[in-house]
Amino acid sequence: MNTKDIAQALNNMEAVDLTLTMEEGMPVWPTHQHFFHNIVESTELGDPATHYAITMGEHCGTHMDAPRHFITGATPVSDVPVKQFMGHAVKIEATQVGPLGLFHKEDIMAWEKDHVEIQKDDIVLLHFGWDARYGVKPNYDDFLKDWPGLAQDGAQYLAEKGVKIVGCDALALDVFAGTDPTHKTLLPKGILIVENLYNLGLLPDEVFFVAVPLKIKDGSGSPVHAVAFFEKK
Repeated sequence: MNTKDIAQALNNMEAVDLTLTMEEGMPVWPTHQHFFHNIVESTELGDPATHYAITMGEHCGTHMDAPRHFITGATPVSDVPVKQFMGHAVKIEATQVGPLGLFHKEDIMAWEKDHVEIQKDDIVLLHFGWDARYGVKPNYDDFLKDWPGLAQDGAQYLAEKGVKIVGCDALALDVFAGTDPTHKTLLPKGILIVENLYNLGLLPDEVFFVAVPLKIKDGSGSPVHAVAFFEKK
């Protein structure tokens, strides 16, 4: 397939934006830098152009965790091969888990039995439905507590499958107030994590997923713009 064929194929597909809008007042992990968007120049104020200064943490909004996030000296986001940021993805419905619940290996296997088997280099997107609780200050308290997560046995199962990204629509892939076993299982194996996804409920079981981070030297992660493509009905 040549580049024109690829472009035409994408033009003929549905595209869903899976990314939260970056804006002041958006929720972040309590110890992380909040997002600020401050004007530097403005045509409305008589300047020749408009631009803003942005202050934020690497894990603000819809973002990617690189291995460096939890593992000292591990691969930073700047050194991850670019092809790892995209590929065939499966969307797994996990809305039945509920607050503080865990999605286990057996849940993944049951989904595979009814849908499609996860393959090496796949991307796995867990739809907890937590994005429905999303809001900006002062309406983000429900989003910032009690979210569900992927259980360690589920993370180990996906690692053994050889997936390259695991994503979810909660603030973190590990359950709220946990000890981060999922991060500590996936990241040492070079498996990326994408958190704070949005609109996963609009996706079919299989999509083409893209989430490209900023190339931050020694970065532990980066905001991404995540998009899913799939065949029109």
